[in-house]
Amino acid sequence: MVPEAKFFEFVSYKFVPKGKKIVFKYKIGFTSGKPLVFVENIILPKIPDLKHIPKGLLHNIFQSVHIILGISYYKLYCPQELKLSKALSKKQAEFWTKVYKNGLGEFFYRNKINPEKLIQFPYDRDIKINSYELERKDRALVGVGGGKDSIVSVELLKEQKHDITGFVVETQKQSEVINAVLREGKIPALKIRRILDDKLFENHPRSYNGHIPISAIYGFLGVLSAILYNYSYFITSNEQSSNFGNIEHRGQNINHQWSKSEEFELLFQNYIKTFITPQIRYFSLLRPFYEIRIVEMFAQYKKYFPYFSSCNRNFAVNKKLYNSFWCGKCPKCAFSFLLLSAFLSKKELLGIFKKDIYQDKALLPLFDNLLGFKNFSNIKPFDCVGTPEEARVALYLAKDKFKQSIIVQEFLPRIKNQKKLVKKIFLTKKSLNIPTRFRFVGMKNILILGYGKEGKTTHKYLNKKYPKKKIGIADENQGSGYLKKQKDYDIAVKTPGIPKHNMTIQYTTATNIFFSEINNKTIGITGSKGKSTTTSLIYKILKTGNKKVSLLGNMGNPMLERLTKPVPKDEIFVLELSSYQLDDIEFAPNVGVITNLFPEHLDYHKGLKNYYTAKKNILRFQLKNDFFIYNPKVELLEKWSREINSKTIPFIQKIPLKHSEIPLLGNHNKQNIRAAINVAKIFGIGEPTIKKAIQKFKPLPHRLEFVGTFKGIKFYDDAISTTPESTILGIQAINNIKTIFLGGKDRGYDFTQLEQIIRRYSIKNVVLFPDSGKKIFKTRNGLNILETTQMKKAVKFGFDNTEKNGVCLLSTASPSYSLWKSFEEQGEQFEKWVKHYGSKR
Repeated sequence: MVPEAKFFEFVSYKFVPKGKKIVFKYKIGFTSGKPLVFVENIILPKIPDLKHIPKGLLHNIFQSVHIILGISYYKLYCPQELKLSKALSKKQAEFWTKVYKNGLGEFFYRNKINPEKLIQFPYDRDIKINSYELERKDRALVGVGGGKDSIVSVELLKEQKHDITGFVVETQKQSEVINAVLREGKIPALKIRRILDDKLFENHPRSYNGHIPISAIYGFLGVLSAILYNYSYFITSNEQSSNFGNIEHRGQNINHQWSKSEEFELLFQNYIKTFITPQIRYFSLLRPFYEIRIVEMFAQYKKYFPYFSSCNRNFAVNKKLYNSFWCGKCPKCAFSFLLLSAFLSKKELLGIFKKDIYQDKALLPLFDNLLGFKNFSNIKPFDCVGTPEEARVALYLAKDKFKQSIIVQEFLPRIKNQKKLVKKIFLTKKSLNIPTRFRFVGMKNILILGYGKEGKTTHKYLNKKYPKKKIGIADENQGSGYLKKQKDYDIAVKTPGIPKHNMTIQYTTATNIFFSEINNKTIGITGSKGKSTTTSLIYKILKTGNKKVSLLGNMGNPMLERLTKPVPKDEIFVLELSSYQLDDIEFAPNVGVITNLFPEHLDYHKGLKNYYTAKKNILRFQLKNDFFIYNPKVELLEKWSREINSKTIPFIQKIPLKHSEIPLLGNHNKQNIRAAINVAKIFGIGEPTIKKAIQKFKPLPHRLEFVGTFKGIKFYDDAISTTPESTILGIQAINNIKTIFLGGKDRGYDFTQLEQIIRRYSIKNVVLFPDSGKKIFKTRNGLNILETTQMKKAVKFGFDNTEKNGVCLLSTASPSYSLWKSFEEQGEQFEKWVKHYGSKR
């Protein structure tokens, strides 16, 4: 009687740098008899330079590689008990449990094993595993497997002049196919060898056999190599099609390609960032495309036709190569022939496969299966093949070249809605896990979504950067259906004013493009109020301190305008960042400043929580040597300061100027000054320069801007104040307010505190604009109110009712959009009519 397997142990790992190898040891223990011990070696191409790699990071990646390689040995007996050489955190254990369960999904299905009773990685509740920061060169490892997908990735990356190296995992033999592809691609290669234990291939009584998540193994080995040899990216070539499973079983979607799927990609990305290093990104370049579109791209690279292969039988461990690179019988061969037939001539196709697979009657059941019709197994083949829909599209597109073939004659009549299917299957899919700088790769056309000042600058930038790509424009002035134009484009560059939930295709933003293209020092400023003033102050101080500095973002020029010319390495960028820009930002400024927080833009963000999350995104990607400058009087900001890895600095308390020397009104502006001083000190600006810059600073338009004194009345334009909280700050900043203008677009704000402040400060005269104006006061007792839609009437009311030496304040506590296109236009109208009535005798 064969003893039962009791446990699987990840015994140890040993790194031998000078020997250029890493040794991993495993053990399967049984209820009786000797355990099975396995040793696997990873052979490195050269001795790595370890000087700048933290030892803790090396241990974390070695432990991870230890666990993923162990899946090849674990599957022999699948013992319930798992023993680790080093404890895992709870989140790590959850990741590995999911990888083993889903990655072995097909294996469990075929061997009739219930994984729920087996795999549960143990963890230590008290352990905390940290990631480590690295200095990296901006270059990429690209997985090369000899098939069409990796060839397309290599060629697309070369076309856009990315610095790439081919990455290859060799087993007991070298691959003639892979070597040929590397030779034709003319790219350098980094090869590591995986030497599996010979005992794995011996006959073990009552052991299991089957599919493992090989792409996950290659993913971890690729990240290991990126760490050891100084790369920023490990790029794979997994397509949209790999997201689709083969069969539902026990409530689980069994997917032969799970470790190629987007689900695994996102899990793995998060694992690397959380437990290894945020400086290395793993992603699939081809994720937005179905395989048929990748084949369409591959068809133009004819030099590879004699060398490439997607037939897995050519890569099987311990098996001899076939005389041809294609067996002509397996699902991969049939599916590859099917897709290529849509784009190649018959002569080219037969030159590759050495036979007409469409004429093989024995393959009728297989094609029945691939095309998704009623078939012998009722499941998609357990192989790396695409969806039935794209298979049908390919057969439809190839019909004229192969109309006499057995396969075409049998299945073409069954394909319905061909043209609709063709359009659907060639559309790109949204895949935001691709870094911005790689997101235009493979895209035929680009849509600029929103064509204001930033959109026009984006157009100029894209024309220069991608002169061969078709560029379209969609803007709200084209009508309410302008967003539907997305379906005709591969990728969009979205303006901040369009919420991300309106995006249906792959997209990016001008903000993300800017950050992806520069390595300069950046200062990002956000906040519910005061970000423009703070941004301008920081710029003014740095400029006075003779720094090379540019003001970009919501203030100054659009960011991409700066990228149309060479950028000196010592130039500092000061960026005002709105919650709209931060909502889908994928980078962090070196110095992040948040002035304050209170409810705003709730309709855009669909709630307060989402708005605050967008603001917090300015810190999301900060590193330990970055800075967070914040207002310590804001409780939520104080909380955030305890949650991040960067250096946190609360606003300084002392301002090196007398009250009379400060050109800005209100305590909130003193907080803005404090923030600017903090930033200036980070960049080495001395106190005399800071003082000089602040004294000469001129308040920005529409921000408690003094319009003038007319007929003994002082008029102030605070049109920027579009929330109750900001209007309260304005009221507290100015003495003797007698008349105030309120109301605008209704965003559901709570005006309770504003009403209390207005009564406390004895403001009796009130102009109310629609739509929110009628909701501001619960009772109008004691107030002199004018409801109007016209600024002319509002200003006349101010002149008629404000006593001499009193103040008339425009500070609406609501957005201006109900009557004016912007707060600037509203403020300009106010100033126009104030000067009009003020000049009359």
